[in-house]
Amino acid sequence: MSLTLSRPPEAGVNHLPVPPSGTTDRPHRDRAIDLIRFGCLVVVVILHSMMSAAVLGADGDVVPTVALLHTAGFTAASWFFQIMPLFFFIGGYAAISGWRRTQATGGTWADYIRARLRRLVIPVATLIGLAGAGLSIASELGVPADLLAEASTRIGQPLWFLAVYVGLTSLVPLAVHFHERAPRRTIAVLAGAVVAVDGLVALTGVTGLGYLNFLFVWPLIQQFGFFYADAIHRPVRVRLAWTVMVSALVVLGGLVGLGVYSPNMLINLNPPTGALVLLGIAQMSVLRLSHARLNEIVAGGRRGTERAREYRAGIWQRVITWGNAYGIQVYLWHMPIVITLIGALGYAAQLLSGVPAGDGLSAAGIVLPEIESSWWWLTRLPWLMTVMGLAALLAVAMSKIPYPSEARLARFGSAAARVVRESFSTSEARVGQRLLTPVPRALIAVTLAMGGIATALLVGIAALIWTLVSIAALLTSLVLAATMKAQIPAESEVPTVTDRVKATASLV
Repeated sequence: MSLTLSRPPEAGVNHLPVPPSGTTDRPHRDRAIDLIRFGCLVVVVILHSMMSAAVLGADGDVVPTVALLHTAGFTAASWFFQIMPLFFFIGGYAAISGWRRTQATGGTWADYIRARLRRLVIPVATLIGLAGAGLSIASELGVPADLLAEASTRIGQPLWFLAVYVGLTSLVPLAVHFHERAPRRTIAVLAGAVVAVDGLVALTGVTGLGYLNFLFVWPLIQQFGFFYADAIHRPVRVRLAWTVMVSALVVLGGLVGLGVYSPNMLINLNPPTGALVLLGIAQMSVLRLSHARLNEIVAGGRRGTERAREYRAGIWQRVITWGNAYGIQVYLWHMPIVITLIGALGYAAQLLSGVPAGDGLSAAGIVLPEIESSWWWLTRLPWLMTVMGLAALLAVAMSKIPYPSEARLARFGSAAARVVRESFSTSEARVGQRLLTPVPRALIAVTLAMGGIATALLVGIAALIWTLVSIAALLTSLVLAATMKAQIPAESEVPTVTDRVKATASLV
Protein backbone atom coordinates (compact mmCIF):
# COMPACT_ATOMS: atom_id res chain seq x y z
CA MET A 1 0.00 0.00 0.00
CA SER A 2 1.30 3.46 -0.85
CA LEU A 3 0.01 6.95 -0.34
CA THR A 4 -0.06 9.16 -3.43
CA LEU A 5 -1.90 12.36 -2.63
CA SER A 6 -1.12 14.22 -5.80
CA ARG A 7 1.03 13.90 -8.86
CA PRO A 8 4.39 15.64 -8.97
CA PRO A 9 3.89 19.18 -10.28
CA GLU A 10 4.97 19.97 -13.79
CA ALA A 11 7.95 22.23 -14.18
CA GLY A 12 7.02 25.74 -15.05
CA VAL A 13 6.31 29.19 -13.74
CA ASN A 14 4.35 28.09 -10.69
CA HIS A 15 6.53 25.27 -9.44
CA LEU A 16 10.13 24.34 -8.83
CA PRO A 17 11.73 22.40 -11.67
CA VAL A 18 11.21 18.66 -11.47
CA PRO A 19 14.17 16.47 -12.47
CA PRO A 20 13.57 14.49 -15.67
CA SER A 21 12.43 10.94 -15.19
CA GLY A 22 15.33 8.59 -14.60
CA THR A 23 17.89 11.27 -13.78
CA THR A 24 20.45 10.38 -11.15
CA ASP A 25 21.72 13.90 -10.49
CA ARG A 26 20.87 15.46 -7.15
CA PRO A 27 18.98 18.76 -7.43
CA HIS A 28 21.00 21.86 -6.74
CA ARG A 29 20.86 22.91 -3.09
CA ASP A 30 20.08 26.51 -2.26
CA ARG A 31 23.18 27.50 -0.32
CA ALA A 32 21.64 30.71 1.02
CA ILE A 33 18.80 28.70 2.59
CA ASP A 34 21.31 26.25 4.08
CA LEU A 35 23.32 29.13 5.54
CA ILE A 36 20.25 30.84 7.02
CA ARG A 37 19.07 27.60 8.58
CA PHE A 38 22.42 27.04 10.26
CA GLY A 39 22.45 30.70 11.29
CA CYS A 40 19.06 30.23 12.95
CA LEU A 41 20.45 27.37 15.03
CA VAL A 42 23.44 29.51 16.03
CA VAL A 43 21.10 32.30 17.14
CA VAL A 44 19.20 29.82 19.34
CA VAL A 45 22.46 28.63 20.92
CA ILE A 46 23.54 32.22 21.63
CA LEU A 47 20.13 33.09 23.06
CA HIS A 48 20.03 30.09 25.40
CA SER A 49 23.61 30.70 26.47
CA MET A 50 22.89 34.34 27.32
CA MET A 51 19.74 33.49 29.25
CA SER A 52 21.26 30.67 31.30
CA ALA A 53 22.88 31.78 34.53
CA ALA A 54 23.19 31.02 38.23
CA VAL A 55 23.71 32.94 41.46
CA LEU A 56 24.78 32.01 44.98
CA GLY A 57 21.83 31.98 47.35
CA ALA A 58 21.87 33.37 50.87
CA ASP A 59 22.84 29.95 52.23
CA GLY A 60 25.62 29.55 49.68
CA ASP A 61 23.75 27.16 47.42
CA VAL A 62 23.95 27.50 43.64
CA VAL A 63 20.60 28.75 42.32
CA PRO A 64 20.01 28.45 38.54
CA THR A 65 18.14 31.40 37.08
CA VAL A 66 17.06 32.95 33.79
CA ALA A 67 18.87 36.14 32.81
CA LEU A 68 17.57 39.12 30.83
CA LEU A 69 14.11 37.71 30.05
CA HIS A 70 12.08 40.51 31.62
CA THR A 71 14.29 43.46 30.71
CA ALA A 72 13.18 46.14 28.24
CA GLY A 73 16.25 45.64 26.07
CA PHE A 74 15.62 41.91 25.81
CA THR A 75 11.99 42.52 24.82
CA ALA A 76 13.01 44.90 22.04
CA ALA A 77 15.75 42.55 20.82
CA SER A 78 13.33 39.61 20.76
CA TRP A 79 11.74 41.05 17.60
CA PHE A 80 15.04 40.37 15.85
CA PHE A 81 16.32 37.13 17.43
CA GLN A 82 13.00 35.27 17.53
CA ILE A 83 13.86 33.21 14.47
CA MET A 84 11.67 30.13 14.99
CA PRO A 85 9.07 31.38 12.47
CA LEU A 86 11.87 31.82 9.92
CA PHE A 87 13.17 28.33 10.68
CA PHE A 88 9.79 26.65 10.17
CA PHE A 89 9.20 28.77 7.07
CA ILE A 90 12.52 27.59 5.61
CA GLY A 91 11.55 24.08 6.69
CA GLY A 92 8.40 24.36 4.59
CA TYR A 93 10.42 25.49 1.59
CA ALA A 94 12.79 22.54 1.98
CA ALA A 95 9.98 20.07 2.74
CA ILE A 96 7.96 20.70 -0.40
CA SER A 97 11.13 20.57 -2.49
CA GLY A 98 12.11 17.26 -0.87
CA TRP A 99 8.65 15.75 -1.28
CA ARG A 100 8.51 16.74 -4.96
CA ARG A 101 11.91 15.15 -5.51
CA THR A 102 10.64 11.98 -3.84
CA GLN A 103 7.56 11.94 -6.06
CA ALA A 104 9.60 12.65 -9.18
CA THR A 105 11.69 9.53 -8.54
CA GLY A 106 8.63 7.35 -7.88
CA GLY A 107 8.88 7.43 -4.09
CA THR A 108 5.97 7.28 -1.67
CA TRP A 109 5.02 8.96 1.58
CA ALA A 110 6.53 6.02 3.47
CA ASP A 111 9.85 6.54 1.65
CA TYR A 112 9.80 10.23 2.57
CA ILE A 113 9.08 9.52 6.22
CA ARG A 114 11.65 6.73 6.46
CA ALA A 115 14.54 8.89 5.34
CA ARG A 116 13.67 11.83 7.56
CA LEU A 117 12.97 9.86 10.70
CA ARG A 118 16.43 8.35 10.64
CA ARG A 119 18.03 11.76 10.18
CA LEU A 120 16.13 13.25 13.12
CA VAL A 121 15.74 10.37 15.56
CA ILE A 122 19.37 9.20 15.76
CA PRO A 123 20.77 12.50 17.14
CA VAL A 124 17.89 12.81 19.62
CA ALA A 125 18.25 9.23 20.85
CA THR A 126 21.98 9.83 21.37
CA LEU A 127 21.33 12.96 23.43
CA ILE A 128 18.63 11.40 25.59
CA GLY A 129 20.62 8.25 26.23
CA LEU A 130 23.94 9.90 27.12
CA ALA A 131 22.43 12.83 29.02
CA GLY A 132 20.16 10.51 30.98
CA ALA A 133 23.10 8.29 31.90
CA GLY A 134 25.18 11.32 32.86
CA LEU A 135 22.51 12.75 35.14
CA SER A 136 21.98 9.37 36.77
CA ILE A 137 25.71 9.14 37.50
CA ALA A 138 25.66 12.70 38.88
CA SER A 139 22.83 11.71 41.19
CA GLU A 140 24.86 8.77 42.52
CA LEU A 141 27.78 11.15 43.12
CA GLY A 142 25.63 13.28 45.42
CA VAL A 143 24.68 16.25 43.22
CA PRO A 144 21.60 17.91 44.83
CA ALA A 145 18.28 16.66 43.48
CA ASP A 146 16.94 20.16 42.77
CA LEU A 147 19.95 20.98 40.59
CA LEU A 148 19.59 17.70 38.72
CA ALA A 149 15.89 18.40 38.15
CA GLU A 150 16.70 21.85 36.79
CA ALA A 151 19.41 20.42 34.55
CA SER A 152 17.06 17.71 33.31
CA THR A 153 14.40 20.27 32.41
CA ARG A 154 16.82 22.65 30.71
CA ILE A 155 18.43 19.91 28.61
CA GLY A 156 15.03 18.62 27.52
CA GLN A 157 13.45 21.98 26.70
CA PRO A 158 14.93 22.39 23.18
CA LEU A 159 13.38 19.05 22.21
CA TRP A 160 9.96 20.67 21.68
CA PHE A 161 11.22 21.88 18.32
CA LEU A 162 12.14 18.40 17.14
CA ALA A 163 8.86 16.90 18.37
CA VAL A 164 6.95 19.48 16.31
CA TYR A 165 9.31 19.07 13.35
CA VAL A 166 8.84 15.29 13.26
CA GLY A 167 5.05 15.79 13.29
CA LEU A 168 5.19 18.38 10.52
CA THR A 169 7.47 16.15 8.46
CA SER A 170 4.94 13.33 8.62
CA LEU A 171 2.22 15.66 7.35
CA VAL A 172 4.18 17.21 4.47
CA PRO A 173 2.61 15.06 1.71
CA LEU A 174 -0.88 15.84 3.00
CA ALA A 175 -0.05 19.53 3.49
CA VAL A 176 1.39 19.74 -0.04
CA HIS A 177 -1.75 18.05 -1.37
CA PHE A 178 -3.93 20.77 0.15
CA HIS A 179 -1.51 23.43 -1.03
CA GLU A 180 -1.69 22.25 -4.62
CA ARG A 181 -5.46 21.78 -4.60
CA ALA A 182 -6.62 24.80 -2.59
CA PRO A 183 -3.66 26.95 -1.48
CA ARG A 184 -5.51 30.08 -0.41
CA ARG A 185 -8.29 28.16 1.27
CA THR A 186 -5.77 26.12 3.24
CA ILE A 187 -4.05 29.29 4.45
CA ALA A 188 -7.41 30.82 5.36
CA VAL A 189 -8.51 27.78 7.38
CA LEU A 190 -5.25 27.56 9.33
CA ALA A 191 -5.14 31.33 9.92
CA GLY A 192 -8.76 31.26 11.09
CA ALA A 193 -7.92 28.47 13.53
CA VAL A 194 -5.00 30.48 14.95
CA VAL A 195 -7.24 33.52 15.44
CA ALA A 196 -9.93 31.35 17.02
CA VAL A 197 -7.53 29.82 19.55
CA ASP A 198 -6.05 33.22 20.44
CA GLY A 199 -9.57 34.61 20.84
CA LEU A 200 -10.58 31.70 23.04
CA VAL A 201 -7.58 32.29 25.29
CA ALA A 202 -8.41 36.01 25.50
CA LEU A 203 -12.07 35.37 26.33
CA THR A 204 -11.55 32.60 28.89
CA GLY A 205 -8.22 33.63 30.36
CA VAL A 206 -7.14 29.97 30.22
CA THR A 207 -3.59 30.19 28.91
CA GLY A 208 -3.35 26.42 28.53
CA LEU A 209 -5.81 26.52 25.64
CA GLY A 210 -3.12 28.32 23.68
CA TYR A 211 -1.25 25.04 23.29
CA LEU A 212 -3.85 24.10 20.70
CA ASN A 213 -1.99 26.48 18.42
CA PHE A 214 0.81 23.95 18.11
CA LEU A 215 -1.62 22.33 15.68
CA PHE A 216 -2.08 25.49 13.62
CA VAL A 217 0.71 28.08 13.98
CA TRP A 218 3.60 25.95 12.75
CA PRO A 219 1.63 24.20 9.97
CA LEU A 220 0.49 27.64 8.80
CA ILE A 221 4.03 28.98 8.68
CA GLN A 222 5.10 25.81 6.88
CA GLN A 223 2.41 26.47 4.25
CA PHE A 224 3.93 29.91 3.67
CA GLY A 225 7.17 28.09 2.91
CA PHE A 226 5.31 26.15 0.20
CA PHE A 227 4.20 29.42 -1.41
CA TYR A 228 7.79 30.67 -1.25
CA ALA A 229 9.05 27.54 -3.02
CA ASP A 230 6.54 28.09 -5.82
CA ALA A 231 7.61 31.72 -6.23
CA ILE A 232 11.37 31.28 -5.91
CA HIS A 233 12.05 31.36 -9.66
CA ARG A 234 9.77 34.29 -10.39
CA PRO A 235 10.97 37.89 -10.51
CA VAL A 236 10.92 39.57 -7.10
CA ARG A 237 8.08 42.08 -6.76
CA VAL A 238 9.96 44.50 -4.55
CA ARG A 239 7.10 46.85 -3.80
CA LEU A 240 4.81 43.97 -2.84
CA ALA A 241 7.45 42.42 -0.56
CA TRP A 242 8.03 45.73 1.22
CA THR A 243 4.28 46.30 1.56
CA VAL A 244 3.71 42.85 3.05
CA MET A 245 6.61 43.26 5.49
CA VAL A 246 5.57 46.71 6.70
CA SER A 247 1.90 45.71 6.94
CA ALA A 248 2.71 42.61 9.01
CA LEU A 249 4.88 44.60 11.41
CA VAL A 250 2.31 47.40 11.72
CA VAL A 251 -0.48 44.94 12.49
CA LEU A 252 1.74 43.10 14.96
CA GLY A 253 2.75 46.35 16.63
CA GLY A 254 -0.89 47.41 16.88
CA LEU A 255 -1.96 44.12 18.47
CA VAL A 256 0.94 44.34 20.92
CA GLY A 257 -0.05 47.91 21.75
CA LEU A 258 -3.64 46.81 22.41
CA GLY A 259 -2.39 44.11 24.76
CA VAL A 260 -3.50 41.20 22.58
CA TYR A 261 0.04 39.83 22.38
CA SER A 262 3.08 40.19 24.59
CA PRO A 263 5.74 42.60 23.28
CA ASN A 264 8.28 39.88 24.15
CA MET A 265 8.39 37.56 21.14
CA LEU A 266 9.98 34.83 23.25
CA ILE A 267 6.92 34.74 25.49
CA ASN A 268 4.76 34.39 22.37
CA LEU A 269 6.62 31.17 21.61
CA ASN A 270 5.21 29.06 24.42
CA PRO A 271 2.41 28.57 23.69
CA PRO A 272 2.70 29.85 20.11
CA THR A 273 0.42 32.74 19.14
CA GLY A 274 -0.59 34.61 16.02
CA ALA A 275 2.19 37.08 16.79
CA LEU A 276 4.67 34.52 15.47
CA VAL A 277 2.69 34.20 12.25
CA LEU A 278 2.85 37.95 11.63
CA LEU A 279 6.53 38.03 12.54
CA GLY A 280 7.12 35.09 10.21
CA ILE A 281 5.42 36.91 7.33
CA ALA A 282 7.74 39.87 7.88
CA GLN A 283 10.77 37.55 7.98
CA MET A 284 9.58 35.85 4.80
CA SER A 285 9.40 39.22 3.06
CA VAL A 286 12.91 40.15 4.18
CA LEU A 287 14.21 36.83 2.87
CA ARG A 288 12.42 37.37 -0.44
CA LEU A 289 14.11 40.74 -0.83
CA SER A 290 17.57 39.50 0.11
CA HIS A 291 17.60 35.91 -1.17
CA ALA A 292 19.33 36.57 -4.49
CA ARG A 293 21.93 38.79 -2.85
CA LEU A 294 22.67 36.14 -0.21
CA ASN A 295 23.24 33.53 -2.88
CA GLU A 296 25.53 35.95 -4.64
CA ILE A 297 27.53 36.49 -1.44
CA VAL A 298 27.99 32.78 -0.74
CA ALA A 299 29.05 32.37 -4.37
CA GLY A 300 31.94 34.75 -3.75
CA GLY A 301 30.38 38.15 -4.37
CA ARG A 302 30.98 40.56 -7.23
CA ARG A 303 34.16 42.32 -6.21
CA GLY A 304 37.76 41.24 -6.59
CA THR A 305 39.49 38.88 -8.91
CA GLU A 306 38.07 35.55 -9.94
CA ARG A 307 40.54 33.83 -7.65
CA ALA A 308 39.43 36.00 -4.70
CA ARG A 309 35.78 35.23 -5.42
CA GLU A 310 36.53 31.52 -5.59
CA TYR A 311 38.40 31.74 -2.28
CA ARG A 312 35.47 33.47 -0.56
CA ALA A 313 33.01 31.02 -2.08
CA GLY A 314 35.15 28.15 -0.78
CA ILE A 315 35.05 29.57 2.75
CA TRP A 316 31.28 29.94 2.66
CA GLN A 317 30.91 26.46 1.24
CA ARG A 318 32.95 24.98 4.10
CA VAL A 319 30.79 26.83 6.64
CA ILE A 320 27.58 25.65 4.96
CA THR A 321 28.81 22.07 4.62
CA TRP A 322 29.81 21.98 8.28
CA GLY A 323 26.47 23.48 9.31
CA ASN A 324 24.52 20.92 7.26
CA ALA A 325 26.55 18.10 8.78
CA TYR A 326 26.62 19.14 12.44
CA GLY A 327 24.04 21.90 12.96
CA ILE A 328 21.42 19.68 14.58
CA GLN A 329 24.04 18.21 16.91
CA VAL A 330 25.12 21.72 17.99
CA TYR A 331 21.47 22.54 18.71
CA LEU A 332 20.97 19.39 20.78
CA TRP A 333 24.19 19.48 22.78
CA HIS A 334 24.62 23.15 23.61
CA MET A 335 22.38 23.01 26.70
CA PRO A 336 24.25 20.10 28.35
CA ILE A 337 27.43 22.13 27.86
CA VAL A 338 25.83 25.27 29.31
CA ILE A 339 24.48 23.35 32.31
CA THR A 340 27.83 21.66 32.95
CA LEU A 341 29.74 24.95 32.74
CA ILE A 342 27.30 26.71 35.08
CA GLY A 343 27.58 23.83 37.53
CA ALA A 344 31.37 24.00 37.44
CA LEU A 345 31.39 27.78 37.93
CA GLY A 346 28.88 27.48 40.75
CA TYR A 347 31.00 24.86 42.49
CA ALA A 348 34.08 27.06 42.12
CA ALA A 349 32.16 30.05 43.49
CA GLN A 350 31.14 28.01 46.54
CA LEU A 351 34.76 27.08 47.20
CA LEU A 352 35.84 30.73 46.86
CA SER A 353 32.96 32.15 48.90
CA GLY A 354 34.32 34.68 51.40
CA VAL A 355 37.71 34.92 49.74
CA PRO A 356 38.44 38.62 49.08
CA ALA A 357 39.66 39.76 45.65
CA GLY A 358 40.36 43.43 46.41
CA ASP A 359 38.32 46.64 46.03
CA GLY A 360 35.41 45.14 47.93
CA LEU A 361 35.07 42.27 45.46
CA SER A 362 34.98 38.61 46.34
CA ALA A 363 36.58 35.81 44.38
CA ALA A 364 33.15 34.14 44.19
CA GLY A 365 31.73 37.26 42.52
CA ILE A 366 34.44 37.13 39.87
CA VAL A 367 33.77 33.49 39.06
CA LEU A 368 29.98 33.83 39.22
CA PRO A 369 29.27 37.54 38.65
CA GLU A 370 26.04 39.30 39.47
CA ILE A 371 23.71 39.14 36.49
CA GLU A 372 23.77 42.30 34.32
CA SER A 373 26.69 43.76 36.27
CA SER A 374 29.54 45.31 34.31
CA TRP A 375 31.73 42.28 34.94
CA TRP A 376 28.92 39.94 33.86
CA TRP A 377 28.64 41.75 30.50
CA LEU A 378 32.42 41.74 30.04
CA THR A 379 32.49 37.98 30.49
CA ARG A 380 29.70 37.26 27.99
CA LEU A 381 31.92 37.13 24.89
CA PRO A 382 34.38 34.61 26.41
CA TRP A 383 31.39 32.70 27.75
CA LEU A 384 29.75 32.49 24.31
CA MET A 385 33.01 31.54 22.61
CA THR A 386 33.54 28.76 25.13
CA VAL A 387 30.02 27.39 24.71
CA MET A 388 30.18 27.55 20.92
CA GLY A 389 33.63 25.99 20.75
CA LEU A 390 32.74 23.10 23.05
CA ALA A 391 29.40 22.62 21.26
CA ALA A 392 31.22 22.37 17.93
CA LEU A 393 33.67 19.80 19.26
CA LEU A 394 30.95 17.76 20.92
CA ALA A 395 28.77 17.91 17.80
CA VAL A 396 31.53 16.31 15.74
CA ALA A 397 32.15 13.67 18.41
CA MET A 398 28.47 12.76 18.77
CA SER A 399 28.07 12.38 15.01
CA LYS A 400 30.72 9.66 15.00
CA ILE A 401 28.88 7.38 17.43
CA PRO A 402 28.09 4.23 15.40
CA TYR A 403 24.48 3.18 14.92
CA PRO A 404 23.20 -0.01 13.32
CA SER A 405 22.82 0.38 9.58
CA GLU A 406 19.37 0.73 8.10
CA ALA A 407 19.74 -2.72 6.55
CA ARG A 408 20.52 -4.31 9.91
CA LEU A 409 17.60 -2.54 11.60
CA ALA A 410 15.30 -3.70 8.80
CA ARG A 411 16.39 -7.32 9.21
CA PHE A 412 15.89 -7.10 12.96
CA GLY A 413 12.41 -5.63 12.44
CA SER A 414 11.48 -8.33 9.95
CA ALA A 415 12.67 -11.05 12.31
CA ALA A 416 10.75 -9.53 15.22
CA ALA A 417 7.59 -9.28 13.10
CA ARG A 418 7.96 -12.93 12.07
CA VAL A 419 8.22 -14.02 15.72
CA VAL A 420 5.14 -11.97 16.62
CA ARG A 421 3.14 -13.43 13.73
CA GLU A 422 4.04 -16.97 14.77
CA SER A 423 2.92 -16.25 18.32
CA PHE A 424 -0.66 -15.39 17.36
CA SER A 425 -3.53 -17.13 15.67
CA THR A 426 -4.09 -16.89 11.91
CA SER A 427 -6.82 -14.20 12.20
CA GLU A 428 -4.78 -12.14 14.65
CA ALA A 429 -1.72 -12.45 12.41
CA ARG A 430 -3.75 -11.14 9.46
CA VAL A 431 -4.83 -8.12 11.47
CA GLY A 432 -1.23 -7.51 12.48
CA GLN A 433 -0.12 -7.86 8.86
CA ARG A 434 -2.60 -5.18 7.79
CA LEU A 435 -1.38 -2.90 10.56
CA LEU A 436 2.20 -3.30 9.35
CA THR A 437 1.62 -2.25 5.75
CA PRO A 438 3.75 0.80 4.83
CA VAL A 439 1.34 3.62 5.69
CA PRO A 440 0.19 2.32 9.12
CA ARG A 441 3.79 1.39 9.87
CA ALA A 442 4.88 4.92 9.01
CA LEU A 443 2.17 6.36 11.28
CA ILE A 444 3.24 4.12 14.15
CA ALA A 445 6.90 5.05 13.58
CA VAL A 446 6.12 8.78 13.62
CA THR A 447 3.93 8.40 16.73
CA LEU A 448 6.68 6.53 18.56
CA ALA A 449 9.28 9.11 17.55
CA MET A 450 7.11 11.99 18.77
CA GLY A 451 6.22 10.03 21.91
CA GLY A 452 9.85 9.31 22.72
CA ILE A 453 10.80 12.96 22.32
CA ALA A 454 7.71 14.14 24.23
CA THR A 455 8.57 11.83 27.14
CA ALA A 456 11.99 13.44 27.52
CA LEU A 457 10.47 16.89 27.04
CA LEU A 458 7.62 16.59 29.54
CA VAL A 459 9.21 14.34 32.16
CA GLY A 460 12.75 15.62 31.73
CA ILE A 461 15.98 13.74 31.16
CA ALA A 462 16.66 12.55 34.66
CA ALA A 463 14.87 9.48 35.96
CA LEU A 464 16.57 6.48 34.37
CA ILE A 465 13.31 4.59 33.85
CA TRP A 466 11.84 7.39 31.73
CA THR A 467 15.08 7.70 29.81
CA LEU A 468 14.83 4.00 28.94
CA VAL A 469 11.17 4.41 27.92
CA SER A 470 12.09 7.30 25.65
CA ILE A 471 15.02 5.45 24.10
CA ALA A 472 12.91 2.34 23.54
CA ALA A 473 10.26 4.34 21.69
CA LEU A 474 12.85 6.10 19.52
CA LEU A 475 14.72 2.91 18.63
CA THR A 476 11.48 1.10 17.81
CA SER A 477 10.61 4.03 15.56
CA LEU A 478 13.94 3.60 13.78
CA VAL A 479 13.35 -0.12 13.30
CA LEU A 480 9.88 0.43 11.86
CA ALA A 481 11.17 3.18 9.60
CA ALA A 482 13.94 0.92 8.31
CA THR A 483 11.46 -1.84 7.42
CA MET A 484 9.56 0.56 5.17
CA LYS A 485 12.39 0.45 2.64
CA ALA A 486 11.41 -1.44 -0.48
CA GLN A 487 14.79 -3.09 -1.00
CA ILE A 488 17.17 -3.87 1.84
CA PRO A 489 20.87 -3.65 0.92
CA ALA A 490 23.28 -6.44 1.68
CA GLU A 491 24.83 -6.75 5.12
CA SER A 492 28.16 -5.60 3.71
CA GLU A 493 26.72 -2.22 2.74
CA VAL A 494 27.50 -0.56 6.07
CA PRO A 495 27.69 3.26 5.92
CA THR A 496 30.98 4.99 6.57
CA VAL A 497 31.46 7.66 9.21
CA THR A 498 31.01 10.32 6.51
CA ASP A 499 27.76 8.71 5.39
CA ARG A 500 26.49 8.64 8.97
CA VAL A 501 27.31 12.29 9.47
CA LYS A 502 25.44 13.27 6.31
CA ALA A 503 22.50 11.03 7.20
CA THR A 504 22.07 12.19 10.77
CA ALA A 505 22.82 15.88 10.58
CA SER A 506 20.76 17.29 7.72
CA LEU A 507 17.26 18.55 8.39
CA VAL A 508 16.31 18.61 4.75
